Amino acid sequence: MARINFSHCKYDEALGRIKVLRQEREKLGVPLAIMLDTKGPEVRIFGYSKPVNILTGDTIYLESTDKQPDEVEEFPPEKRHFYTNLPHIDKICQMGTRVLLQDGFIETEVIQLHSQRPGAVTLRILNEGKLKDKAHLAVPGAHYPIPFMSEKDKKDIRFAVENNFEYIALSFVRTTKDIADVRELISAAKADTTIKLIAKIEDRQSLANIDDIIHDADGIMIARGDLGVEVPIEELPTLQKNIIKRCYLAGKPVIVATQMLESMTEKPYPTRAEVTDVANAVLDLTSAVMLSGETAKGMHPARVVNMMGRIIDRTEAGIDYRTLARITHDYVNRDNITNIMAYSAVDTAHEWNARALSVITASGIGARALSKYRPSVPLYAFTHHDALYHQLALHWGVVPFLIKNPEGSRFSDVARHIMDILLEKDCVEKGDKLVLMASSPFGKRRPTNTIRCEVVGDEAFHDET
Repeated sequence: MARINFSHCKYDEALGRIKVLRQEREKLGVPLAIMLDTKGPEVRIFGYSKPVNILTGDTIYLESTDKQPDEVEEFPPEKRHFYTNLPHIDKICQMGTRVLLQDGFIETEVIQLHSQRPGAVTLRILNEGKLKDKAHLAVPGAHYPIPFMSEKDKKDIRFAVENNFEYIALSFVRTTKDIADVRELISAAKADTTIKLIAKIEDRQSLANIDDIIHDADGIMIARGDLGVEVPIEELPTLQKNIIKRCYLAGKPVIVATQMLESMTEKPYPTRAEVTDVANAVLDLTSAVMLSGETAKGMHPARVVNMMGRIIDRTEAGIDYRTLARITHDYVNRDNITNIMAYSAVDTAHEWNARALSVITASGIGARALSKYRPSVPLYAFTHHDALYHQLALHWGVVPFLIKNPEGSRFSDVARHIMDILLEKDCVEKGDKLVLMASSPFGKRRPTNTIRCEVVGDEAFHDET
């Protein structure tokens, strides 16, 4: 998946990138989802245009404003007078409150609340650093009185819908109402859109509502940059493992993001700790790992992607997926027939020593259900919907293929066609065992009801009744 960050992207730039991405995925014949990442209700410090060096023990005067960064007066750096878009910071903070700047790398504390100047505080710097332009500001544990969607976010979301993005990543989702509000906005813009929503988990409020958010979103991103500022950083590994597990057991894709191979932004090799970080996310069964600055502005974008792939491949080779699938038996939803059929299909593929699993899907539900159980064999998903074809690439283990609409076709004919495609793509060989799952008859929108076992190249097809 390609992520376009709209905190730093204009519409003309985005359109150019979309055009290139779509041309390349068409030329290569591969699925590639494109995701718009919203800016969200970010809190910033501004009022300066060049980086400012600040030392331990310095004090800075910080004032809330509803103006934009380019609308405020810029004071000389030595004045240490800055602004923030966080409303009423003096009401949110108390004496001694920790305020973190520059993604948490600069720690400060409130030492004065200015009663004569509402909306202003004085901060003492606890460790030296360099404030970059429009640095991130955080008051850990505070609930910010900022709307979830700004006018810019609303405009960006409409842009994503109008230009047929496959996904939107929603920054700073706090409750399921945030997701519902976005769905309402999307529906008003284009009622028949198939765009999917990824909720970014970035603060304590989202953690408190995590199960509901997982249920209502189409996927989750563990945005460790802001999350690692909002919660004590030592809590991050356990939170990450817990969220990944909740997501895959719910059958939802989950992305681990931020600083995965950060040192490769400048260096040709990652640190050993970064390699281990990526591997641990894979061992925890995340659906995806994400690169951001490493490829957006880094010196070695192709090299870092190659390194990420090597780490993933080597780590996955050491996972016992068959044992894992048996463990997940306890998490089969007995009230959901697709869930039951998916587990049975995975179990059949393992017990029969099948070469691969295939699913024919018009909605993606069957593919997501199979992905949940992390099968040890390749999982090929066949759909006739172009958007779904690209969206399914995000799901763990799913390799999507685009086929013509099978509605009205016999299962035996579709199965033969699927095996021909897999043979042509060198995914299987004659004599290999294949387990297929589908809802039959095609086009009737019935729950998954069929598991079919075939030997590739065996012409002994049987007609359905």
